Amino acid sequence: MIVDVDKPVIAAVHGPAMGAGLSFALACDRRFADTTTRMSAAMVRLGFAPDCGITYFLPRVTSLSTALMMVETGTILEADECFREGLIDELVEEGEAVPAALRYAKKLASGPSVAVDLARRFIHKALTSTLDEMLDYEAVAATMSAHTADAREGTQAFVEKRKPHFEGH
Repeated sequence: MIVDVDKPVIAAVHGPAMGAGLSFALACDRRFADTTTRMSAAMVRLGFAPDCGITYFLPRVTSLSTALMMVETGTILEADECFREGLIDELVEEGEAVPAALRYAKKLASGPSVAVDLARRFIHKALTSTLDEMLDYEAVAATMSAHTADAREGTQAFVEKRKPHFEGH
């Protein structure tokens, strides 16, 4: 359901993200985590097979070898290892994950929401599509988004050399 949301979903992680918690974090568009974060595909440590979509998200977010190691061993990765392996997009000081995630959310909220929503949807679609299919999708989206008030505002702001003020339509 996280991927199906029409808006970007941002995770702020503090402390452990293990098993299903890791899967839910990986389903988000971006992950901000602080130095207390630890991540593990812990199911195997308890004798269970992976679940909650972790086998879908792990190899898409990190390398295949890291994904395999995590689901085969249940190894717990510390925050710096998580960042190095791409499981965390931004590693911040303890207690700063939520403020960092909120700053990113505010940046997105001030942007052209139709274009952002289409871009997000297409990145996910591209994981199972051909280049030709994506070029077709992009052509339709470019036409659709060109008729939005945000596109007109973005173009006008560019011409006037000012920051655009998008309203989400």
